[in-house]
Amino acid sequence: MAEKDQLFTLENVPGKGKGLIASQSIPKGTCIISEPPLFTTDALEDPNNIEKDLGRIVRSLPKEGQRAFLSLHNNNPGSDPFSNIVRSNGYPLGPSSDVGGIFPLVARINHSCLPNAQHAWSDKHQKMLVHAVRDIESGCELTLSYIAGGPSTERRSSIKTYFGFDCACELCSLGPEARKISDERLQKAQKLDEAIGDPKRVRYMPDRALADCRQLLSIYESEQVMDLRLPRLYYDALQICGMHSDQARVCVFAQRSRDARILCEGKDSSEAAALEKLVSKPSSFENFGVTKNWKSALGEIPKDVGDVEFDQWLWRAKT
Repeated sequence: MAEKDQLFTLENVPGKGKGLIASQSIPKGTCIISEPPLFTTDALEDPNNIEKDLGRIVRSLPKEGQRAFLSLHNNNPGSDPFSNIVRSNGYPLGPSSDVGGIFPLVARINHSCLPNAQHAWSDKHQKMLVHAVRDIESGCELTLSYIAGGPSTERRSSIKTYFGFDCACELCSLGPEARKISDERLQKAQKLDEAIGDPKRVRYMPDRALADCRQLLSIYESEQVMDLRLPRLYYDALQICGMHSDQARVCVFAQRSRDARILCEGKDSSEAAALEKLVSKPSSFENFGVTKNWKSALGEIPKDVGDVEFDQWLWRAKT
């Protein structure tokens, strides 16, 4: 992580304690941090006495590691300090992992509901990576989102419940009218996401499901969403087209999902690598060809057309 230190400094941030501040302009897509865990929770040996076991692990660390761990914020000071530091700062080693890790540098990145960076665990490198998902100007604070989005009341409630502070980020600090508009869009996004995930709708009403994806993308663009919701949306569209044998659109949506994954997770992303295979061979998608209703070949991707015309083709929009 030392080679990335010049990109930011650890500073006091008013109302937040410590935070990471960009010391130079950081272009979108830059890997800002690549940090191995100080320790992982699979090192625990006694599930009946976690606090004592964590004490053993912390004492086994080099002095520098002990100081780094003990300097981290504790949302629930008092009893069980080691356990509460882990709860306050731990990150899972992947979205479906039940093993967590302590990353002292990543833990210094404060929350925003409109973050400028995204974290992702790399199995290949056994490190937590943080990439800029927006251009970050020198002097700006680096931020991650601790939650999965949603309207302001849900976000603020989750942040207060699980992290113990009142969010005052750019999105939560919008004026009443702007916040009302944003909340309405994000509530609609939740409903669209739920509808898109309905397998019967994807099977029997694919035009509507794909139209929902397009509407959800429009909301994400309005809300400046640049996190992992974006590649998942493109993957949802890919699945709809794949089920109905549309190789051309599977290829394009796989490209877009891949590029969004790389932005969030880096060029070595395993998810991006899997998507690259679908770019070259769309028919290898697991549920490809349930029906032949939208059957197309790779060669049917339009060429030499404008963005508007291509967009209409991609989303099967009626002109």
